[in-house]
Amino acid sequence: MNDTETLSPVLPDEVEEATRRLLAKACERELVLATAESCTGGMLASLLTDVQGVAHAFDRGFVTYSNEAKSEMLGVPMETLENKGAVSREVAIAMAEAALERSRANIALAITGFADKGEEPGLVHFACARAGRKTQHREEHFGPVGRGSTRVECMRVAVEMMTEML
Repeated sequence: MNDTETLSPVLPDEVEEATRRLLAKACERELVLATAESCTGGMLASLLTDVQGVAHAFDRGFVTYSNEAKSEMLGVPMETLENKGAVSREVAIAMAEAALERSRANIALAITGFADKGEEPGLVHFACARAGRKTQHREEHFGPVGRGSTRVECMRVAVEMMTEML
């Protein structure tokens, strides 16, 4: 990756290598990826399009930072957002499944959390959906490490979950 045009300067080497492996495996298996992101603001989509030669394994990303965006773009019911909260297992799963349905992807990963403020700084919910399989959920507590560090850790978890879903 060209450091001046990618996320390379902020990512640990192992995250970059894991991303390369994920994309290569997705290409080998002719699988396509999509994302639905909230607290990471499209960072995962950017990471998945940084690797030259295999970025065609990525279809699209939904950046749904507000509740309205989650509802309008992904169809997450406002009732779920209001009753469970945007940072919840239920919303993460709804986001991942909707991204899968509203894209040409075989695998979709969703991230919703509190990057540096909120009820519990560093609380992030992940969900990974694949057609014909049970959607996987993961809850992480990164702690009050700051917005940047939380987002980097989110990349590590997201790439790991997508790789497991291959």
